[in-house]
Amino acid sequence: MAAIPINFTVYKGADFEITLNIREYNNTFFDLNGFSLEAHMARNYTTSTKINLNPTVLNNPQGLIKLSIPKVSTNFITGVDALKVGRYVYDIFIIAPNTIKDKIITGVIEVEPSVETPS
Repeated sequence: MAAIPINFTVYKGADFEITLNIREYNNTFFDLNGFSLEAHMARNYTTSTKINLNPTVLNNPQGLIKLSIPKVSTNFITGVDALKVGRYVYDIFIIAPNTIKDKIITGVIEVEPSVETPS
């Protein structure tokens, strides 16, 4: 499976969620039964500090997955794992029962500031 590029935006101080359907080449849903997911974002592909995108399977037969970053994570101000405004890269991997990893989605995440004051 070739990785499909999808770009999106995350706003600091806000919960982030996105749902995606994984599909086969013939446009049928990819059944995720027996598979697991891994998804991370980072400042670049060579950095060792990665932020978990918390991939969750919502519906196995329909290949429906969710990525999420809670508001508390988008509000980091200090520390090694600080989510700063700027451009990040991300990858989503599907892992088969035989532990073969396949990159299915890749792209850029823009982290934007927000007027909202964190509560």
